[in-house]
Amino acid sequence: MANTKDIQDLFAHNNYQINPKNHLLTDPLISSHINMSIDPYSGRNPSYCFVELTSKSQADSAMQELSGQYLLGRPVKIGPGIAASRKRKTTTNHSKHVETYPEEPVFQRWTRTDAPDHFDYGKQGRRVWVGGLPKMGAHSAVNAGVRELFAGFEIEAVSKVVIPSTPAFRGRDVRNHRYLFVDFPSAEEARRAAKATDGRYAWGVKLRVRIANGDESRKTRERGEWDESVGAVQPA
Repeated sequence: MANTKDIQDLFAHNNYQINPKNHLLTDPLISSHINMSIDPYSGRNPSYCFVELTSKSQADSAMQELSGQYLLGRPVKIGPGIAASRKRKTTTNHSKHVETYPEEPVFQRWTRTDAPDHFDYGKQGRRVWVGGLPKMGAHSAVNAGVRELFAGFEIEAVSKVVIPSTPAFRGRDVRNHRYLFVDFPSAEEARRAAKATDGRYAWGVKLRVRIANGDESRKTRERGEWDESVGAVQPA
């Protein structure tokens, strides 16, 4: 449920200044001082984020003073942030070692801050449902496959593959019942993309593609309920 404003408020209320260098960036969707991955479909985050302070001494002090404080009803843990190196794959081609990196996802959750804008895409008709999927590989491979499927169309985000629960199918084989969502910049683009790809073969199966039902994020609802419970939502 937490978002970047919650983190900024936690530090600001305890007199810690988060590095404001993001004003130097030309892209307003990139945050350089708080990095939090928020899924544009579910509203979920991985329960951790990265915060850059103005000095090492402030960072050391924050780790001591803020650990254990409550945020949205839960105690937070704060430790040193260690950047992970980007995974690379080494292949051999005619006795040469070739190093490649995974393709960037359509929606880079660790650097984009506009995930909440996507929560209403379903209601706006800008989201497409792609069903009938077989067992899929890594999310990077899924992104690449979706790019190929919707070649010629502008896509803005690709969800993770959803595996429905077996009871929903009353004992039927759940193979090829997986699905995912794809976001488009407009309802018209989504409509044209769905019409062009419905019934197409990809990943070895015949796909079902349609405009997604306009359902809001469960995590978004949870946050609204939390805000109301603590009186954060004021009457208009």
